[in-house]
Amino acid sequence: MGLVEQVQATVRQTINFCAREKFWLTCTAAIVLIWTVELYAVQARTLIYPNEVGARFAFWAPKVRLVLDLLFISTLTVWFRPRWLCLIMVGSFFAYLGLVTYFQYFQRPISLLTIFTNWREGIEISGFALDMFPKRAVVLLAAALVAQLTALFLSRRVALPRNCARLGAATLAIGFLTLFVGLNFWDPLSFIQTKRGVGRLGAVRGYLGPWAAEWYYLRDSKVLGQALDLRKIKYDRLTPAEADIPIHKHLVIVQAESLDFNILGHMVDGVAVTPFLNRLRDISMFYRVRAMHYNVSADADFVAMNGVSGSKHANTYMIPNYPYENTTPQLLARCGFTVSSFHGYNGMFYRRRPAFEKMGFDQIYFREELERPPYNLRVDRWGVPDRDVLMLSALKMRGAKEPTCHFVITLTTHTPYTMLQASEREIYPNPTSTLEHYMNNMRYLDNCLRDYFTALGSGTTVMLYADHPTEQSCAGGDFAPDRSDGREYIPVFIYDTDQDLSKLQKTRKSPLRRDGSLNLVDMINYLRGQVELAYGTDSAEAADRPQAAQTPP
Repeated sequence: MGLVEQVQATVRQTINFCAREKFWLTCTAAIVLIWTVELYAVQARTLIYPNEVGARFAFWAPKVRLVLDLLFISTLTVWFRPRWLCLIMVGSFFAYLGLVTYFQYFQRPISLLTIFTNWREGIEISGFALDMFPKRAVVLLAAALVAQLTALFLSRRVALPRNCARLGAATLAIGFLTLFVGLNFWDPLSFIQTKRGVGRLGAVRGYLGPWAAEWYYLRDSKVLGQALDLRKIKYDRLTPAEADIPIHKHLVIVQAESLDFNILGHMVDGVAVTPFLNRLRDISMFYRVRAMHYNVSADADFVAMNGVSGSKHANTYMIPNYPYENTTPQLLARCGFTVSSFHGYNGMFYRRRPAFEKMGFDQIYFREELERPPYNLRVDRWGVPDRDVLMLSALKMRGAKEPTCHFVITLTTHTPYTMLQASEREIYPNPTSTLEHYMNNMRYLDNCLRDYFTALGSGTTVMLYADHPTEQSCAGGDFAPDRSDGREYIPVFIYDTDQDLSKLQKTRKSPLRRDGSLNLVDMINYLRGQVELAYGTDSAEAADRPQAAQTPP
């Protein structure tokens, strides 16, 4: 029998089998329908592209993606036997839940590079998974999984003949690949290198296409090359518009975890959530700027410590051979400052420690240093609590005789906002939602910063900024996170312990101060410029200073 005859015979056999086993056909169709709708819904929820698209693309993209999803799911369902389908369905449940959870926190689809570079960090925080998973998504995805497994169980008594399954799966796969490849002429995957990200390319083809493009086009030195190109872009738009300010010999830069611009001035039952920060903004130079939050929270501290934008494709700390040149610690060292960093979590998370060592810090304090003698600071589920880290910084700063800068990254108020002790829950003693937990965390942060700023004493300049706003799951009542159209906005304070800087701020009444046109790089470069203006960079003493971080005493 020739090939054509074999195919014809298999087609007839398949038709006869489906006509005879109508219950099996109904169950299989239900699996395909539920699974396809589930996949399509997850993609629609997470593959968000912040920029506008043309009307033609907006009309056709979701329809083409639906066809691809249907062909893909149908291929899996026809090809694999029930025991393997069961495993794939369960795996899909966790994969979809991961996609939705990542999107909820970062408000962007996850990239393959992020998965490859940060999988260790993902495993490390897996103990918080139950707190971080969006409950509604868990319920909906679990219901879809139960429906799929039920249909699979009911159809188990019979199975499509293997030759029929092979032919059907091959036909569906060819259809999928033909459409998938053809799309590249309309919407090239190579654009992942320039103007299109996972969300835009995925809008028409799901995750597999852009992930394949990342693997092919952004491997090895290509990500480094793009990160180096970003170093050539100079953001310093605030300096020409703003006044010069004095910079004290004690300088502190604080990165506040999850501090949302919209929490400032927010009231719960007539009580201010952040009373200290509300007062601080009135006597500081104060701005609303765009966050630099492309991949992970480390994007923000990278910006503050380097004065340039980080990679938009991967955690810059994890890019091999990235050059740490003219960093903020190096600039401060040239100006005669001793520079230390403080963070209550472990130094290898996001590979911060190796990067910080290259940046020029004199001392680096991570959990590994803080929990051992001579400090012996308490460690909770997250790490060393912010209150203790900030107080250690204040103690060291008050004892410093020479120009000194501390860079502090807070930790306790990280999502899922469940690290507080019962005595620290001031707004909602018995929180029942993510929003209520978040309000408690912002009051805790406000209290910590109040005590820290007070303990620093006079003669100190402080720059306080957030790494990113809170996630959308904290929206509720009259509070909404400061996010829009895929963009995130954060507050930035520049405070002087000895005078009211708000009176010096030229942009106090300018739209530039809060319209989001400035970003975090603009802010740190303004501060760097003020340090250079005040101290210069030609000190012979500074030139002799070591540029490598040392282990703290």
